Amino acid sequence: MPFHFHPSMVEKYLDQGFLIFERIIPPALLGDLRREADKARDLAHELNGPQTQRIQPLEKYGDRIDLQPFQDYAELSELKDAVTGLLGPGHTHAHLDIMGLLVEPVERPWHCGWHRDGVVEVPPEARDDSVKSFMADIWHDLRFYNQVNCAIYADSCTWFVPGSHLRQEDLPGEAQSTGDAALRHPSDEISDEETEQRLFEHCRSMPGAIPVHLGPGDFMIYRNLGWHTGLYLPYQPRATIHDIVSHPDIEGFRTSWRDVKANAIRSHKE
Repeated sequence: MPFHFHPSMVEKYLDQGFLIFERIIPPALLGDLRREADKARDLAHELNGPQTQRIQPLEKYGDRIDLQPFQDYAELSELKDAVTGLLGPGHTHAHLDIMGLLVEPVERPWHCGWHRDGVVEVPPEARDDSVKSFMADIWHDLRFYNQVNCAIYADSCTWFVPGSHLRQEDLPGEAQSTGDAALRHPSDEISDEETEQRLFEHCRSMPGAIPVHLGPGDFMIYRNLGWHTGLYLPYQPRATIHDIVSHPDIEGFRTSWRDVKANAIRSHKE
């Protein structure tokens, strides 16, 4: 059954913090994307090692992969209309100079750690009042912090805490874990099976967390201010388009945010 956008999806997105446009990528385009994504996956491991989990931006590798299917994805009218229906005019879902492809590691399980985008860029101990005030001003503004995972193959790597995007303060049990090196580089003394179980337990330990299952051709948009993470397994092939939803006002925000971050980190070090 072809995808149809419904206005009720807006309320669901605002409430839960994520939404899936099911089967919005047509089969013919999905086939074209798979052919080039398979090349990109191999290229990622060739250039960045067997444990890499992404290749980005795709535009950089136009001499090795055919970017036309990704351009067709960017121009897909059904998807453009759905994003506009959800967020309003001016939002764009695909940018070849930003877009990456998330891929599975070849050798061992890999976990990126729990985090909220934006605040993750400032160490917890450096998040002063200026950081909190700046983030509070844009926290609920839908022009900012919308992220995309579009599954070219079925994908169950992402975990998300529904509703966590609505609050800036963390609840008991919520903690950033991107700095835990053992998640990305498990000890050679621990088997893959034990490592895998530990990483799943780390996903489940976040209060309210759920795994997000995407079928082939499903487009997930989510408020990346909410708690989220990714658990990658070598035996589950992954080729998922990863991008932001952009808006013309983002550029000014990036400049201001860069200054706020730098000042907070410098003040903490002093």
